[in-house]
Amino acid sequence: MPIPLKIYITPFAERGVVEPGKWSCDIAKKALDVVNTIWSKAKISFAINDCVIDKPLDMAKSARNNDKRVLDVLSLRHDPDNAVHIYLVNPIQNLSAGGSSYLHSDPEPASFVQWYGDDFANGRAWAHELGHLMSVDHVEIDYTNERQAAALGKNLMTKGLSVGSNLTTQQVETAKGSKLVKRFGG
Repeated sequence: MPIPLKIYITPFAERGVVEPGKWSCDIAKKALDVVNTIWSKAKISFAINDCVIDKPLDMAKSARNNDKRVLDVLSLRHDPDNAVHIYLVNPIQNLSAGGSSYLHSDPEPASFVQWYGDDFANGRAWAHELGHLMSVDHVEIDYTNERQAAALGKNLMTKGLSVGSNLTTQQVETAKGSKLVKRFGG
């Protein structure tokens, strides 16, 4: 059974001036195809149950540089329900994270994902954030250890802006055993 996602495409505004949006429901579906390809290794899939073009979030650009603050503001705009809430937003300058997730689904399973410009990059960032919702932690790489760097450099959960989509056996098992997957019959 696919895990249900409720998508909120959320444009930003500053002082009432709405910024042009990058995401659409069609683009979200293409990015989700990438997500499902990546997580198919774990036999986990996701489905968009609803895609909403949300009202603009009026937030100063200077206030968007904290991923937790952005996710808090986004998630407080909507009541929790039985779906995972995904907020798709434009690129955020000076934000080192590609998005953010509430670990252990507290207060609800929610993530935001920035726009990266193409289906694979958007989907890869989204798959990474869903990994966090499934209790999969970041991979820390010691780049002085060439063997480790070669083995983990293309991992989905590598910390920072990465292009990897590989999963380890342990990451697959962690995701499959997570509260989120079990909640939806996995």
